This record gives sequence, structure tokens and C-alpha cells, in this order.
Amino acid sequence: MTESTGIPNKNVLSRKVSVEVSCDLQTAYDFISSSDDLSLWLKKSGPIPGATHCEIINGPYDHVGAKRKVFFESGDSAEEELLNVDAPASYNYSIKHFSNFLEKLSGAAYGQLWFDKIDGRTRITWIYSFHYKNLFKRAILSLFLTFVYKKFMKESLINAKRCIESE
Repeated sequence: MTESTGIPNKNVLSRKVSVEVSCDLQTAYDFISSSDDLSLWLKKSGPIPGATHCEIINGPYDHVGAKRKVFFESGDSAEEELLNVDAPASYNYSIKHFSNFLEKLSGAAYGQLWFDKIDGRTRITWIYSFHYKNLFKRAILSLFLTFVYKKFMKESLINAKRCIESE
């Protein structure tokens, strides 16, 4: 596990997507990290259901140790816990207690979001990592991440860009 992020560096598969948005760092950070705005940009893509709402378990959701439960259109849910916060530059979180098929493949997932300036715009970079349970499950997760989840991530950031730039 890396000390700076709280995210394991062994037995994980990761995918990364980025988008550039016309806004300042704080605006992008506030929108992406908001529990209230999550359903505006984390929308259904292929077989991945969109988020409907969040329930704060230990909050507000702005400091290390804060927890929220994210509910999806399918009725499934997952619990997120902030592992590291460096607003408005980045935050990292763990995802556990999946109520969907992912619980069979992975005991935990990890999200990392970075916000930086590039050519006068804010770049949002999202890395999502799944901790796999064994090599067979690693193979299934690799296919899922490559062909399904990475598309969901990219479309989600494009949705976020639309929302942020329309404000």
C-alpha cells in the first residue's frame, strides 16, 4: 500500500481517463466531489447503472475518514470512504461493500481524482482501480475494465464537463 494515497500497489488493475473543462480548479473539484451533484454526471453507460443519490454515513464528505453510500438505478449500492484529501488538487477514496456482481470479483476498489491546470483549462483525471481476489478474477476484471468500465468513466467525465460548463 502506498502511504500517500492509501491505495494498494499490488494485485490491482487500473484504468485512467481525463477531460479538460473551462473552469477553475475549485469549481471542478467542488462539483466532482459533491454528494448532491453525483447523480448529475455519474449516469448510466452500457450495463453500468447511473447513481441516483448518496447517503452520508460519516460526514460531511470532505475529510479523511468521511463515508458515503452511493445508490444506483439498479438498486445496488457501494460505500465510499475518503482516504486522502488535498482540495482542490486531488482526493482518493476506497469503495467497499458492493451489492452487485463486483463483490464476487473484488473486495475493494479505489478512485483517485486529480485536478490541474493545462493551457488555461482544468484537467480532471480519474483513475479507478480494482483489487482482484485471484488470477481468474483478475482476467474477468481486466476485460470488464477495458471494455465496459473505462467507457463509463469517460462518459461520466464528459457529463461532468457539460454540467460544469453550462453553469
